[in-house]
Amino acid sequence: MIQAPHTLITNRLILRRLLLSDAEAVFEYGSNPEVTRYMIWRNHTAIQDAVAFLEQCICSWNTGKEFCWAITVKPEDQAVGTISCRIEQSEADFGYVLNRKYWGQGYATEAVHSVMSWLMNLPDVDRIWATCDIDNRASARVLEKSSLQYEKTVPRAMIRPNLASTPRDTLVFSRERAEGLW
Repeated sequence: MIQAPHTLITNRLILRRLLLSDAEAVFEYGSNPEVTRYMIWRNHTAIQDAVAFLEQCICSWNTGKEFCWAITVKPEDQAVGTISCRIEQSEADFGYVLNRKYWGQGYATEAVHSVMSWLMNLPDVDRIWATCDIDNRASARVLEKSSLQYEKTVPRAMIRPNLASTPRDTLVFSRERAEGLW
């Protein structure tokens, strides 16, 4: 089983394992319709939604199914978002969410770079990928700035419950190792 680092540190951020004490901060952005608009999970309506999410993240980390870090801005230790990844065989995918107050400052791109750097140093990972809704141009731009290439549009691929009850088109971005190099 892969052992993920408990913390990843960048110039402005500390990504750390989530704690149950992060529930209030997670609920703050998880209940904001503007933040959750393009997510594949429903908008949080009660603090218990955030607690359930955190419990799931802790369990998934312990089993190696998914690694989810709180995004914190130095020097504070308050979660302003999360970023997670799943590793299956030679592929890894990731996703992130960020509190609206912290949009437009490069934090999402910085967090993505950090997780991608870790993934690219795993010898068995040969492909890293992420998706976003076809209308989520800001997220597509973060993925492009993180050196992922647009791969394809998958028609009617994912339900975004805060937008529609029917599947929506999804953009896929990826990066692959070629001849041992990224």
